[in-house]
Amino acid sequence: MPLFSIIAVHYQGTISRETYLRGINSILSQTFKDYELLVYHDGPPLDPQAPTPVPIRCTAARHNDWGHSLRDRGIREASGDYILHFNVDNILYPSALEMIAQEIRRPSRVYDTDHNPLDTDNIIIFPIIMNDHDRVMPGVVRIPGSGARLIMTGNPPFFGAVDCMQLVMKRSLWLAEGGWSDKRQQGDGVMYQSFGEKYGYRGVGAILGEHF
Repeated sequence: MPLFSIIAVHYQGTISRETYLRGINSILSQTFKDYELLVYHDGPPLDPQAPTPVPIRCTAARHNDWGHSLRDRGIREASGDYILHFNVDNILYPSALEMIAQEIRRPSRVYDTDHNPLDTDNIIIFPIIMNDHDRVMPGVVRIPGSGARLIMTGNPPFFGAVDCMQLVMKRSLWLAEGGWSDKRQQGDGVMYQSFGEKYGYRGVGAILGEHF
């Protein structure tokens, strides 16, 4: 059983092969190797003969739900202790998994009055750079071609202020929550805020990836 299961959602035809390879290679280049990578494609592949660095699990038909059904499938098919959700048009920096693993291993630092830990190892949250995004009240807006770069800490994990790839949670808790249950476009923000309040979390200080 690996420490991490990385669930990568792939939409062939919506991004270039170069972009796909950039995202996948950012995972394969991780300095921390105790992980499995599960790649899912929404619908039959457009080119089933196209070579790929890792196997792609394809669905018989498109779900058209922003990849949420694929994320739910990945949660149930994963074997790792922790789940990290990833879109293949994004990247993780080479030491990302190593730094997340360090946060998991460290002792708690924050306790309530009954000495119960508040910064549990149930959830780890890390900052990312949002490319071509800017903050416009009441949330974050994508502005293609703007060149804007926004640091999104995800800490605290409020709705509208955390991206799908930023929250790493124990697989056992995902299953206890019924998997990826909110299939709305911004279901990640709704669920992540609830999870943070319910289970507690730890925040990585360094930026570990980029969203494009």
